[in-house]
Amino acid sequence: MSLFAYGTLMFPEVWQRIGVGKFRSQPATLNGFTVFRLCDSVLPGLVKTNDSDQAKGLVYLDVDEEALFELDAYESDLYERITVEATTAEGQAIECQAYVIPKSHHKALTNELWDAAWFEQHELTNYLCG
Repeated sequence: MSLFAYGTLMFPEVWQRIGVGKFRSQPATLNGFTVFRLCDSVLPGLVKTNDSDQAKGLVYLDVDEEALFELDAYESDLYERITVEATTAEGQAIECQAYVIPKSHHKALTNELWDAAWFEQHELTNYLCG
């Protein structure tokens, strides 16, 4: 199974912390979605938005069931894993899973876009130590 990652799961250090192994990945985009920051947090949440919106991330390939079980626990019940279609940098469409914030939890989001580069520079080390 493939998994689209748009937030903390884009960082190999987080995968190591979770202990789910290494999987091949490639840059991808998810059309019709946006990544916002969670309230009172530095973490992201993916939501379905306008068709013209795009969420950038990585698609991890051949993720096994054991890893998905661990990732489901890591993501908590705030997120829901759904099937989406991501597009690679080469234009290939890939059916994959993604952790999204369902409408019932949209109140947990701010209107501030989540920034992976900012997170990596300012919060990744703290996040890994927490």
